[in-house]
Amino acid sequence: MGETAGQRGTPAGGSLSLWRVTAIVASALACLALLTASQTYLTMLSHGHSFVRLALWQLGCWGFWAVAAPWMVRVSGHATIRRLVGIGLVLTIIHTVFVIALTIAIQPFNPAISYDVGHTAGHLLFFGLVDPLLVALLIVCGRGLASYERTGQLELRESQLEAQLTRAQLDALRLEIQPHFLFNTLNSLAALIRANDNAAALSMLLCLSDVMRDTLHRTDGQVAPLGQELELIRKYVDLQRARFGQRLQVRYDVERAADQCEIPVLLLQPLVENAIRHGIGPRPAGGHLVVGARLEPADGLRLWVSDDGVGVRAGFDLSTDTGTGLTNTRARLTHLYGARAALTVRPAPGGGTLVEILMPATGTGAVPRLESGAA
Repeated sequence: MGETAGQRGTPAGGSLSLWRVTAIVASALACLALLTASQTYLTMLSHGHSFVRLALWQLGCWGFWAVAAPWMVRVSGHATIRRLVGIGLVLTIIHTVFVIALTIAIQPFNPAISYDVGHTAGHLLFFGLVDPLLVALLIVCGRGLASYERTGQLELRESQLEAQLTRAQLDALRLEIQPHFLFNTLNSLAALIRANDNAAALSMLLCLSDVMRDTLHRTDGQVAPLGQELELIRKYVDLQRARFGQRLQVRYDVERAADQCEIPVLLLQPLVENAIRHGIGPRPAGGHLVVGARLEPADGLRLWVSDDGVGVRAGFDLSTDTGTGLTNTRARLTHLYGARAALTVRPAPGGGTLVEILMPATGTGAVPRLESGAA
């Protein structure tokens, strides 16, 4: 797996910021050189100077700093002030020698003035005053850029740590749901064995093996397509039918376009388990269970599990009266989607319980088509 910018310790925008500073400095110096050459040429128009030579001379004089600026800015981010002063002094001396050589080579003010080494050195007072100021400006820019990059690194690292913590919390919640589901199923299996219903117990054991095999082969990701989760629900329903038989009737009311929507892994299984155990299970006649999904234009993906069982007790509070399944489901939704997702539990129309989830729709299909039928 390739390294990310944060893993290397340098934010992705660091080099881009350096090149941006370089481009700004080079453009500013080029404009300054051309403006100075134009002003000199127009002021001394009667002297017969060549604008090309004036422009090349100015571009050469200021272009030195355009070349040195990126390196100076980068060094300024970590070098000491004492070292930077020394570097600035060396660059100033090199620039002075470079300007002398360039002036002698180009002779920008010919034919009015012809420069030799001594004459050129006497006219470099301007650069002697400007160079230290330019060095100081580059040091300030370098320090500011380094500070900006360090802030970006800290923000990126903090963001990565928060993401890792959230993922660890989600993994812990999901792992807590899995043994909870397994223990409840084993309890149901033990009840069948105590009742000497060996055929139902064997059927339930085979279904449990199939469900566990499917769970182990799943991806380690936090989300999966709704269609894949519904396959797990169908296998879980088959597992419960070994115990409940014809007392358990299930219908799937799922919009085809919602099949490819991504939902948290094992999101629906605890809801179906609660509906069967606490809603339909206590009734001697059993009951009906509905698992549904719709794409809502305003709300995103709407999921629901409803039953016509005993219903929620009076004064039921989702914050305090829920067990492991609903508590972890709600926590996972909060971690993944924040305020964009909501879970509600309320009495179903006509009796029983309705558990509904509203969440963002991601990875949606394109063809809205209703898939409805009894299991």
